[in-house]
Amino acid sequence: MKFKNEIEMFIYMEKNFYAGALSDILDEMGYPECAVSPAAMIHPLFPRAVCSGRVRTLLNAPMKTGTEDPYRLAIELLDSLEAGQVAVASSDKQLEVGIMDELSATAMQKRGCRGVIVDGYTRDARKLINLGFPTFVRGISPIDTTDRAAVVEYDCPVIIGGRRVKPGQIVFADLDGIVFIPEEIELEVIREAAKRVEVENEIRDKLDDGATMRDMWDKYHVL
Repeated sequence: MKFKNEIEMFIYMEKNFYAGALSDILDEMGYPECAVSPAAMIHPLFPRAVCSGRVRTLLNAPMKTGTEDPYRLAIELLDSLEAGQVAVASSDKQLEVGIMDELSATAMQKRGCRGVIVDGYTRDARKLINLGFPTFVRGISPIDTTDRAAVVEYDCPVIIGGRRVKPGQIVFADLDGIVFIPEEIELEVIREAAKRVEVENEIRDKLDDGATMRDMWDKYHVL
């Protein structure tokens, strides 16, 4: 399978893939810890949200921000985002503040960012849902970051949902969960996922025509 560019590939993934299939394939290839733990409780802000792209990371920490350019690093990251990227925000301690908001989402969307994943909370939930920007978070908080938290580093390895994530990895996120694909096998995983989706579509059609699960399992070994 060939794509003109990565954007076309990410659009294909968002239309055809799902987190469960990617997680299964990575398990079979010997990479069992690529899906974010469900215990992290990171969910899409609205059920139809799905995104795929190259990871850009932000690390937040509790701190007094003061008045002298408190959002410098966050702004640098936002203004450097490129089409096909997904912002992934974590923190060295659990924060109660909303570290995502509508204005950040608007800036991300304008730059072609495909979504945002936050191991924490967001604000402006209704506006984000109306905007339709794929947003994955633990929950919602009205509490501002000012004098409570700030970005202390970006484009660095982070831990999110119990998984170590590096900038540049491909991430896929939907209602089922979030999967980070190791760079060294990304093309193999994507090719295998495309085949898996085709097989499952074929099985679904045959089941709809009256085939039994036993017949399908014996033929395809997919369930």
